[in-house]
Amino acid sequence: MSSASDRLPLPRVLAFASVGMPLSAIGLPMAVFVAPMYAEQLGLGTTMVGLVFMILRFWDLGTDPVMGWLVDTRPTKRGRIKHWLIASVPVLMIGAFFMFMPMGETVSPFYLVVWLIVLWLGFTMLQTPHQSWVPMITTVYDERSRLFMWREIISTVTLLALLIIPTLLAINYGIDRRGQVMVMGIILMIVLPLTVTLAVSFVPDPAPAEDAPKMEFSWDAIKVAFKDPNMVRILMVEVLVGIAIAGTGGTFLFAAQWGFGVTALAPVILMVFFIAGFAAMPVWVWLSKLTEKHLVFMGTAIWSIATYLVYLPMSALGGGVIPLLIAAIVSGLGYGTPFILARSMVADIIEAEQAKTGENRSGMYYSLMSGSYKTGASFAIGIPYILLGAFVGFDPSGENSPEVVRGLMLVFVGVPVVSYALAAFILRNYKLTRAEQQANAEKLAAQTAP
Repeated sequence: MSSASDRLPLPRVLAFASVGMPLSAIGLPMAVFVAPMYAEQLGLGTTMVGLVFMILRFWDLGTDPVMGWLVDTRPTKRGRIKHWLIASVPVLMIGAFFMFMPMGETVSPFYLVVWLIVLWLGFTMLQTPHQSWVPMITTVYDERSRLFMWREIISTVTLLALLIIPTLLAINYGIDRRGQVMVMGIILMIVLPLTVTLAVSFVPDPAPAEDAPKMEFSWDAIKVAFKDPNMVRILMVEVLVGIAIAGTGGTFLFAAQWGFGVTALAPVILMVFFIAGFAAMPVWVWLSKLTEKHLVFMGTAIWSIATYLVYLPMSALGGGVIPLLIAAIVSGLGYGTPFILARSMVADIIEAEQAKTGENRSGMYYSLMSGSYKTGASFAIGIPYILLGAFVGFDPSGENSPEVVRGLMLVFVGVPVVSYALAAFILRNYKLTRAEQQANAEKLAAQTAP
């Protein structure tokens, strides 16, 4: 555990974590609200939207490594991160405007493709440098988890606001999903420049030493990352966690309406799901301080497997608000913590490689991480939507038979359960322990000492 002298000042932690607000305002709401809006109200259908979201997320498999390479090899005299955060703001705001506020009663697939590409590009320009910052901010094992924990807490609070505000608008003013999405877009375009300004102003961004060798793109470095069994395991579980989380968000409103008979209160209950994860995060992180990060990660995965299965009997018994609420609370307790622990573990892996080679390639490593999560998230929209539209026969704007509803619930539960089970299995042999991380940190400290 870190000593008091190792702890980062809370204002600095919060300034870093504040960037979680725009990131969360894009991430899960895209699956929960934006994708259903394009499928239902803008006339594209679940199969088309699922295909577009799944295929275009692979766009990030190209942009993420490029962004990581730029972070590693194109610093300025003032640092390696801040200029990229600033550059992301205009790109992301343009993409958000057209994605969250489409014009006309319907849109073409081409419209969705173009503006989704712009949005994901801006998202990558913000997310990859922001994550890459962590190994430069602190070398302490548990402080890295603390940084990501606070980012997830702020992200969760943002998600709660994005669920509460549209729900209140729908209940009090009758605003439909399209109007609700527009409000989300406005919120995003307000918090994005504000939080980036906070982070740039109050978090240090150390520039490379003047005598440090300039890093260039290296296929060998990428090969080293993929030869590291710890990194490969993290990348694999990141894909699976992306499938589990985004798959839940993308089908929750469908499951609530058709599987439980809950419509108006469904966003509120989804909010409770996030609140449960918010409340449990400090407990899981505290447990990781007593043991190892990967063991607690596996614990959250096993908890999620057991609790997601609760949705099936409760739906079969007739559903209703209270059963859905109970299922959301217990399954939500595992939400969020896998993000924290996996990203903290990558910081340890980066440090281990730096101790061997003297090169800090955090941009490259976190770009691989981002690409893995986005791959999972793309599958999480594509797989359930294609299963629902092409195989189950689910119609979100029409009538569905009891058999179709049972198929919907199996997709809603089965996708995250299988994903979490595979993630826990893969991570069981993770090797980078707390003791090894401390040894790497001491080695780096000795190398940089005058």
